[in-house]
Amino acid sequence: MSHIPELNNLQLQLPLNDIMSATNNFSEQNYVGQGGFGRVYKGQLQPCGTIVAVKRLDTRLGQGRNEFLKEILMLASYKHDNLVSLIGFCDQGQEKILVYKHEDMGSLDKHLASTNLTWEQRLRICLSAARGLDYLHRGVGTGHKVIHCDIKSSNILLDANWEAKISDFGLSKVALKNQQFTFLVTTACGTLGYLDPLYMKMGVLTKESDVYSFGVVLFEVLCGRLAMVCEYEDERRFLSSWVKLNNKNKKFQQIIIPFLREQMKPDSVSIFFKIALQCLNDDRQQRPTMGSIVKELETALEAQLDTRTTESEPQIGTRTELFGSTSPGGDPFLFQLESNQKLKKITISHNDQWIYSLTFTAEDSNGLLHSSEKYGGIYDHNDRCKFEQINFDDDEEMIGISGTHGKYYDLDLISSLCFVTTKKKYGTFGKEADTSFSGSWDVGRFDGFYGLYGWYIDAIGCCLKAKI
Repeated sequence: MSHIPELNNLQLQLPLNDIMSATNNFSEQNYVGQGGFGRVYKGQLQPCGTIVAVKRLDTRLGQGRNEFLKEILMLASYKHDNLVSLIGFCDQGQEKILVYKHEDMGSLDKHLASTNLTWEQRLRICLSAARGLDYLHRGVGTGHKVIHCDIKSSNILLDANWEAKISDFGLSKVALKNQQFTFLVTTACGTLGYLDPLYMKMGVLTKESDVYSFGVVLFEVLCGRLAMVCEYEDERRFLSSWVKLNNKNKKFQQIIIPFLREQMKPDSVSIFFKIALQCLNDDRQQRPTMGSIVKELETALEAQLDTRTTESEPQIGTRTELFGSTSPGGDPFLFQLESNQKLKKITISHNDQWIYSLTFTAEDSNGLLHSSEKYGGIYDHNDRCKFEQINFDDDEEMIGISGTHGKYYDLDLISSLCFVTTKKKYGTFGKEADTSFSGSWDVGRFDGFYGLYGWYIDAIGCCLKAKI
């Protein structure tokens, strides 16, 4: 019999001896981690052989009887493929224990920075988590909804197929569903970095508070880092603030995990970024519903999986000659435009002898800017270095490049550059040397830059679309 009368009619009670046997008396060998509820153990129930995750309440961590009761009643009442499965509980002696189906891949936070987790997998994880939260907000029954109150990547578990399961319902609230902005006034609870700023400030909780937290999780998946990183002592500490700052400064591309960029279809990441940013809107009424988020993530996934070739997509192209040093040693760079992008800006640093660095920026059809890393420029912070910027009009296209290269000790470096468009010639940047080069092509064929760099720009060439 449970000490809590509300639980005595549930057919989910497990004897303490069975749980102790499953976890080898809560041995350290079975210990897998700790959350806000207490320590978590992996075990195997007998005689069925089911692999389980066992959460043992530790009241010193701030949770207790109420959270224990709420978790059981929530998971006993609400069933969905994207919610964790409660196998049973134990309320015996001083022990309060929750037993769940064990999810093989653990929690999402452990995989955020993994180079093995592809963009497609990340989209599927976000989509399945969104479906689970959408069910809580509008699918649990007539007349009410569940506000989770603690959505974060460590509360999203992943099964063997990387399907997401929302967990930890101890802080959840049940609210009326018959009003668009039904809310509860409560002392703010949850996890710093994920909490809705309005909830923290006003103590007013709505389902849109969950949406804000989910938006933070979406950016965790995109950026490969947690919502709060204490080691940072600048704007990077809180992910939500860092995202908004980079969006304001048109540096959206910089926040994406570098290895993911080459996998992403432009439309897919653009749709994902747009809906994730809407979740962080300061105005709650401007945040999307979870149903809308599900639809947008489905669209982002479809865009990523779309293998159709359209007339607007470049065919396999070619490259101009590589101008400058052709000897091994420099690091290669490639900045190639996607089908929905155009060159918007070039940033050049140089002195009166050499080109130090180049940075390229493209603009996509949604108006988002995508900048490359800075190629070269280890010493472009000195007083003799000059930074210049070319900003291209929307109807302006690159049709040529020219410049010179020369010797610096044993190195052959780019010493000057000019860029030719359908409207004008930009440059000369740097100082002309003895060996000149130039290349030109038809309007509409420019597709990006490639080259070599080290301390300076060693060599440069242009990518071209195939002639049709």
